[in-house]
Amino acid sequence: MDGPMVGRLLAEQRRYYRERASEYDDWWFRRGSYALDTETAGRWFADVRELEAALEEFGPRGDVLELAAGTGIWTRHLLRHADRVTAVDAVGEVLELNRARTSGAADYIVADIFKWEPPREFDVCFFGFWHSHVPSRHFEAFWQLVGRALKPEGCVFLVDNARLGDSGHLVSSTGEVARRRLSDGREFDIVKRFWEPGELEREVAAVGWRLSVRTTANGYFIWATGTKAT
Repeated sequence: MDGPMVGRLLAEQRRYYRERASEYDDWWFRRGSYALDTETAGRWFADVRELEAALEEFGPRGDVLELAAGTGIWTRHLLRHADRVTAVDAVGEVLELNRARTSGAADYIVADIFKWEPPREFDVCFFGFWHSHVPSRHFEAFWQLVGRALKPEGCVFLVDNARLGDSGHLVSSTGEVARRRLSDGREFDIVKRFWEPGELEREVAAVGWRLSVRTTANGYFIWATGTKAT
């Protein structure tokens, strides 16, 4: 995709999450139109618990930056460990939901992550279900941003979708572009990329990072920790 095409796609991606703000949590908690049968839901929530346990073991302490903080599903966990959390998202509507969920305990910044500059260096940079929305054209620049955001000994923790599909809102997928449907039937094109663990480790290594990537037991998610390569 050329630059103008990527720009239009990212603008539509922001519109999608603005319109999806009120139903995002329904997807995560598998409610309403996103509900699963009992067996499938059991596997989904087992993988959710695995992600939460991994973050708990990691312990995101100190001054923590959360990129694409969304409705606060992960912000609430970060706040239990961190001295301070800065939550950044391009969509004000989801940050308002985040603020309500977390009782205003974080610093909330509405900003386009691809244009934003960190105000200081942080101990930890966390991003949940965001990395897959970074187009390949911006991949290296995004990881450079993460590098500028972290102290020399700082760490990254990310969680994201694995390749397993989600029929609740996926219409189609071609290359880096996925078409998603909201519960009211409207459709939007967004960036959506997927990696196998080894593939992601190699791709970030090429831009100066060392990640350890794992897939959850039932295949719904990946999670990773890492640092800048020395």
